[in-house]
Amino acid sequence: MRSEAIVSSKGQVTLPAAMRAKLGIGPGSHIHFELRGQELVIKPELPMSAYYGMLKGYNLDPADLEIPKEPDREFE
Repeated sequence: MRSEAIVSSKGQVTLPAAMRAKLGIGPGSHIHFELRGQELVIKPELPMSAYYGMLKGYNLDPADLEIPKEPDREFE
């Protein structure tokens, strides 16, 4: 998908509606800008709700997440 836009005198650009819809960008969305050489990359920041259910189906045992404790040290 390709498109063109014109930069306004304030440095603003309107993102094409089809691209906003495909990426889920709406009013209040946060986006990140990244320079890669001579290219400008625009990425939407995913809302926390996008991560909901990401680990569903994994059998996570809380005991596996515990960090083993060090034995107590003796000091003189």
